[in-house]
Amino acid sequence: MRFDPGATSATINGTIRGDEYRDYVVTAQAGQAMVVSLAVTGTNGHGSAFFNILPAGLDYDGLYVGSTDVDSRAEVTIPRDGDWAIRVYLMGNDRDADRTVGYSIDVFIAPNGAGASQAARTGGTATVVGVASNDVLNVRSGPGTTFGIIGALATGDPVRRLGCQDASGSRWCEIEMMTDMRERGWVSARYLSDGGTQVNQTSRAPRTERVRFEPGTNGTEFTDQLGPGMSVTYQFGASDEQEMYFRLAADTPALSWRLYTPDGALLDQATSAREYRGSLFQSGDHRIEVTNADSAMHSFNVILGIQ
Repeated sequence: MRFDPGATSATINGTIRGDEYRDYVVTAQAGQAMVVSLAVTGTNGHGSAFFNILPAGLDYDGLYVGSTDVDSRAEVTIPRDGDWAIRVYLMGNDRDADRTVGYSIDVFIAPNGAGASQAARTGGTATVVGVASNDVLNVRSGPGTTFGIIGALATGDPVRRLGCQDASGSRWCEIEMMTDMRERGWVSARYLSDGGTQVNQTSRAPRTERVRFEPGTNGTEFTDQLGPGMSVTYQFGASDEQEMYFRLAADTPALSWRLYTPDGALLDQATSAREYRGSLFQSGDHRIEVTNADSAMHSFNVILGIQ
């Protein structure tokens, strides 16, 4: 296996038949964390595909044995430098009856120096926040957008946070969904809160969000959070002479907003106590900047309409 330059993850798609097996070899260093997950994409049998992680060229001393696991997902720490094989194989009737199984494997290897200490588990309950009411948060099989989607969550859904790590310039958390099956996956840390503390609010760097309306609608509403001294900018397209409505619904006057025109001019500003209604006079991307001047984190709702 070869990752793209600068990438820490890759996806493998393939098929396997009967009693054959296939090894995908990766090079890793001692202490690096590796996350591997397998999903069946098609079969003429039962789809009984598994994988092991073991030293390349050996049939023993494995770090993970998939046939003894129930979720086809491994998170291991590499014990020594060298080549390691992800071995895909079939079991049961699929192997004995010479069936064919298609599969997809997602592989993530943490950058050098980002091993078990960086991916350490920091368990606790959390809640999904900041997802628009007409949208969902994708749950992925690994820490990054290149991994496959295995589920979806909405604002307010509770989860159990298992651990977080940095991947591809963003922070991702492994979570356990509060369902009967207790499925596990990865979500962007910015959409999780824990005991009133949102995971992504560990620095004072501002963030920007693109607001999109569902086809056939002229408005949206969603929930977000801001830590102390933090700000977020919502960017949206609008045209000259359109009517705009904006409301920042919050239980504190510490949250304020500023509305900017496409050329960067300040159109209006206020605290959460006042909404905005008015006609726009420019076409292009407008910006609404929301700031939290308090020393505590606050949640709020954004209601935006363009006609």
